[in-house]
Amino acid sequence: MSRLLEQVKNWRFREGALLHLRETVPRINLLDWLQVNPHGARCFWQDREQMMSVAGVGAAVELVAHSSHDHAPLLGRINAILEGRDAFFLGGLAFAGDNGRDEWSAFPAARFVLPAIELRQRGLDHHLAVNLLAESPGEFVRMKTHLIELLCRLEFQPQALENAVSPSVAQRIDDMDLSVCRERISDILGDIAQGRLHKVVLARRVELRLTAPVAPFRVLQRWCDTNPGSFGFAMEQANDLFMGCSPERLYRRWDREIRTESLAGTVRRGLTREEDADMERRLRDDPKLVHEHDLVTRFVRSQIAPWVTETDSPSEAGVFKLDRIQHRHLPISATLKPGVLDAQLLHALHPTPAVCGFPRGAAQALIRREETVQRGWYSGAVGIVSPRHSEFAVAIRSALVNQDRILCYSGVGIVDGSDPEAEWNELEAKIESFLSVLGC
Repeated sequence: MSRLLEQVKNWRFREGALLHLRETVPRINLLDWLQVNPHGARCFWQDREQMMSVAGVGAAVELVAHSSHDHAPLLGRINAILEGRDAFFLGGLAFAGDNGRDEWSAFPAARFVLPAIELRQRGLDHHLAVNLLAESPGEFVRMKTHLIELLCRLEFQPQALENAVSPSVAQRIDDMDLSVCRERISDILGDIAQGRLHKVVLARRVELRLTAPVAPFRVLQRWCDTNPGSFGFAMEQANDLFMGCSPERLYRRWDREIRTESLAGTVRRGLTREEDADMERRLRDDPKLVHEHDLVTRFVRSQIAPWVTETDSPSEAGVFKLDRIQHRHLPISATLKPGVLDAQLLHALHPTPAVCGFPRGAAQALIRREETVQRGWYSGAVGIVSPRHSEFAVAIRSALVNQDRILCYSGVGIVDGSDPEAEWNELEAKIESFLSVLGC
């Protein structure tokens, strides 16, 4: 750490060039490290296999888009900045492709950050890295001074968290109850019956008012521990932190190889091994659940078809099990055509029918009409981007945290044959997954 600090002090201005240093450090829990270092906007990404995690403090570069039309130039800028560097931008996209309002006002249509300070775990190795990019000598001096201050303030002792206050829920505010849910599902089923569309995902919001601010990265740690095999993510902007533990991959790209999937159809976990097996059989055999998953599978395959030379997937869907629920799941791998980049993939796959519906345009129009709360980045996409390797998760199983206020989100897919009470129970199960780790 001291050697890294001395090297930064000796940096000289290079106009528009990324300055980057890294060194090996002892193993440390990344989420604990983020919790004790609130000295700049924090970010976090953990892949589903838990082979790589990235935690960031501060921003060497921040790139923002105000509409989905700006995604391509933003991603192109990332590739230009990182060319030849072992570094990642972390960030995400809104569900609807536009800037957030009200509680989501801190989150634009898209935002990606190259951390000023990055702690990365890859396998058993841990590295601390620093980044700086300036366009003028004056900006260089300011950013270098700030980076040195950040490095000097870094903490590596997570036991400082032990005195944190454990808050309780003072108030819970649901944006809809079972009766309202029935009405909205009935309206959606009417549209489906008339052939206007095949599936719509209905989302809900639960607002929690706590007696004290929560320690969000401790909550996220419990969330990830409870749901192994899920992506962990967090993006902080001012006093707002969007975080989650998503089971669903949008895609993973390594050079020209891509992995994506269809994840849809949901039942609860059983309380016993026998009950869980019964629920799994229902997930595999129920016509409504099979149909819901098939819509997502067909969409993913058709959307990537223009951009790939070949695809491969198992002949039958498997089951993806989480702590409270389980889903139908089919992995899909493909080889990209030369020149295909993240902009084309994001445009093709986001949002998927698993969070939006099918056909996509008709489902988006119905969501705008039926939902009374804005989704913001919930059911958007979050991930990491670099020229060689990018990965995005679908931003579900997520919450927006602001001090002592938490907005939790869940969604459910409505298709022909959906039962309102069963769908309501699924919405509740997804919210319960977060409440169980909140510790309130």
